[in-house]
Amino acid sequence: LSDKYLLGVSVRTDGSSRFGNESRYGFFPAASLGWIVSEEGFLSNNKTISFLKLRTSYGRTGNAEIGNFPQLGLFSGDAAYNGAPGQRPSQLANPDLSWETTDQFDAGIDFGLFKDRLTGEIDFYSKSTSGLLLNVNVPATSGFTTQTRNVGQLTNRGIEVVLNTDVVRGDFRWKTGLNFAANKNEITDLQGQIIEGGLNVMSRAVEGQPLGTYFTAEYAGVDPANGNALWYKNATEGNRETTSTYSQAQRVVVGSPLPDWIGGVTNTFSYKGLELSVLFSAVIGNELNFYGVGRFSSANARFEDNQTVDQLAAWTPENPNTNVPEARLFFNNGAQPSSRFIQDGSFVRLRNATLSYNFPKSLTSKIKIQNLRVYVTGQNLLTWTNYIGWDPEVNADDIVTNVAQGYDFYTAPQPRTILAGFNIGF
Repeated sequence: LSDKYLLGVSVRTDGSSRFGNESRYGFFPAASLGWIVSEEGFLSNNKTISFLKLRTSYGRTGNAEIGNFPQLGLFSGDAAYNGAPGQRPSQLANPDLSWETTDQFDAGIDFGLFKDRLTGEIDFYSKSTSGLLLNVNVPATSGFTTQTRNVGQLTNRGIEVVLNTDVVRGDFRWKTGLNFAANKNEITDLQGQIIEGGLNVMSRAVEGQPLGTYFTAEYAGVDPANGNALWYKNATEGNRETTSTYSQAQRVVVGSPLPDWIGGVTNTFSYKGLELSVLFSAVIGNELNFYGVGRFSSANARFEDNQTVDQLAAWTPENPNTNVPEARLFFNNGAQPSSRFIQDGSFVRLRNATLSYNFPKSLTSKIKIQNLRVYVTGQNLLTWTNYIGWDPEVNADDIVTNVAQGYDFYTAPQPRTILAGFNIGF
């Protein structure tokens, strides 16, 4: 209406054969409303605000990413006995399995200030996901231990910010782009289920915590008298009594693979045909699980693997005040699953830097081409992090599930790449 008031409505129905016959289809509506305030008369000649838009939206989406046939009762042909072929049940049926749905509400503002020298977006969102598709525990008397079900609810609430500026205009130009996002994840209902996964079940889905929270024994350091690894008993809340007997340590929440916030900033400098663009990205406030590597390579000579350099600080009678247990060949002294291997995964990375030159038209026209650009670019050039592994951007493929995230298992780091080339337009 008058190019100032915007309304959008959509409705769709999707079906998937991954769900039961009675619950195969999902209904997914969406609606949005916008108001371009800067088109109103009271802002038409404003010298500060060049653009202002308020918007809100609601939508429902569905998730069916659970693999094929989880709703069916399956049989396996590996039950032969005494030379006679045989079958056995291999999967418990769930004909009521249905879509996992997410309802999301957004409210945001788009703006341009000072003749669009500063533009940006600010978004607030709240997402509620219900009918989570999870492998839940079932009584072993059924002949199975888990079944795929729709269980519980989780929420995600957060903010996203994008800012773009023209800092300097003219022959020399400086532009910046910044993005920032913070999200809080919490499982609000799991119908009493506690679902675990990952190496030595160090990850959990549990009510009141973020999805995939790390739940394991809490490392307490080293006994200076004998070099034994210690753990907190945590037998009662606030109890900080330690023990060198691993089985006496109660498991507790020790971290989350989900970051507090992520962001990035791009600076682009140009002078006539010469341009330099530099992108930094950051992930802050998450923890990574180093146990997949640490149980072999930070394990005080438990195995023959090459050891991480911090093992040089292992306990000895001459070095009693250390956080690394005594090295004992083939013996397990502190290499059990614990918070010892939960590492700060925060990092800042120089993601990309590109230097380029666009030849002037006066030159390219003489050689009958439209444009000519030469460039050199580098990717993953520098990383600042306290994480002791090869790369803080890690998620081991053979371990990660919807519950277990942030595991390192000798995962190859991202390569540092230098490229040079040219673009020609005829």
